[in-house]
Amino acid sequence: MESSVWYYVVDGAQVGPVELADLRAAVATGKVGPADLVWQDGTPDWVPARTVSGLFPPTPPAPVAPTPPSLTPAAPAAPATDDAYPLAAPSARMSTALVPVPRPGEVLSLDDESPVHTRKREPEPKTFAPGSELVVLTQVLVRRAFHPDPSACAPTTDEGAKLTAAGVMDATARKFAVWRRSVLFIAAVPCAFAALLGLIDALSMENSEREIFSTFGIFLQFVQALALFALPVAAVFGALAYDRLSVSSKWVLAGGLVSLAVPLAIAFVPTDWMLDLKIDGRARVADAALKRMMTGMVMGITFYIALMPAILSLLPAVARACVRMKLFLPESLAPGWGLVTSVPLCVLLTLATFVLLYHVASNMLLILGLVLWIGAPLLYFTKFDLFTRPLTAPAERAAIARASLLVFGLIVAGIFLLVIYMFTTQVGDKTLLGFSKDAFVRPWTLDLHKIWIDYVGRSLFLTVFFSDILLRIALSVWREERAFAASPDAAGFDRTMTGLGSAMLPRGGSGGTSPPNPLP
Repeated sequence: MESSVWYYVVDGAQVGPVELADLRAAVATGKVGPADLVWQDGTPDWVPARTVSGLFPPTPPAPVAPTPPSLTPAAPAAPATDDAYPLAAPSARMSTALVPVPRPGEVLSLDDESPVHTRKREPEPKTFAPGSELVVLTQVLVRRAFHPDPSACAPTTDEGAKLTAAGVMDATARKFAVWRRSVLFIAAVPCAFAALLGLIDALSMENSEREIFSTFGIFLQFVQALALFALPVAAVFGALAYDRLSVSSKWVLAGGLVSLAVPLAIAFVPTDWMLDLKIDGRARVADAALKRMMTGMVMGITFYIALMPAILSLLPAVARACVRMKLFLPESLAPGWGLVTSVPLCVLLTLATFVLLYHVASNMLLILGLVLWIGAPLLYFTKFDLFTRPLTAPAERAAIARASLLVFGLIVAGIFLLVIYMFTTQVGDKTLLGFSKDAFVRPWTLDLHKIWIDYVGRSLFLTVFFSDILLRIALSVWREERAFAASPDAAGFDRTMTGLGSAMLPRGGSGGTSPPNPLP
């Protein structure tokens, strides 16, 4: 017993291996308290130090004041059985100490949960009424998915236990895992509705619509409808595997690629393969060519409308992913530079799709709505200096979170103006959107709801999709930079970058040419 190997944890730091005598010395000096966890080599799990025999002196029982015999009659002796001494409820200190701790040899992050000092967690269900746990869980998921700073959201007790069992001990990794879980579960709902509406459209095609397509074209319509289910399926399985980030990211990557690749591949199928043009062999060549051209134009517009949710959801997803990853990894430069390089390109790409619409129907509500909706992410450039350097101060992260909230508000305002435009603008004697029979589209039209539901679901799903890609980029940059910094070529690269910096970047003073003094 005296020569056995022991480990103990104090303030989140694992110490060991030590002999039992060293452990007793740590107890005697107060370094190890009764609630601190210890582990002996060969035993199944960590236990509070108070439970190890011989480490702490036995606590004498509290004195009981004698009861005058005249006030209380003598009671019969209680039977000497275990039933006569029910177990007391565990104290809050003991429940805190029983937080799972990794075995010796595993990494225990110092910024993760201490086995003694707990941090604030998500609220747990307080009642056992039917459906209450589901309601509380839904509230937690929604709050995380739309929180301006997702890095402030901690796992619940159940999530923390599952992440610990999977070996995910780092605090940032745990927060990122539960944030992904929340966004994927929320995204699965609108994605599933959009997929169901798309399948209903494919199944409910009238005979007049089916006659236009060839057999292969009808087959592709069902393939395109079924491809919509890739997003909700990948979102659910990715959310369920949140404690295994590598597996979950593979589900998200596969679902995103299928949902984007299948519609694009179908859009590039030749029109003659998809449609039954029914061109009479006796028709003139010019008439047949004109019919093919007009049909191709109609198909192109149809595919453009079908791809609109996917195209429009890319911009907010990319911007949101970059901001979220900058909040999770404030010291990394990859998310910030990803934002400042991708957002202008996405804005120009998306804005170009509305040039034709603007020239066809010029209106101040339309212009202002498009500017707010499409151009809102450009507001991030007001925080350019924060995104492109490592952040350490909480105030800097709070500034990024506020900018994200402001961008979201501008996008909502732009969409609101576009809705007003559609309700008030008339084309001839009809409005674009309205409740009367004269309106081109009515609010209860399923096709209209399919577009915005698909847009919302894709935007949320692609946020996780691009966040996973950014995380891989940040990890790759970090590993490669560390490896290169230790190589002999690093000094030469530093000299090259110093020379390029003196040539490209402005220097202080009017004519100074000497470099600044090196740090000691």
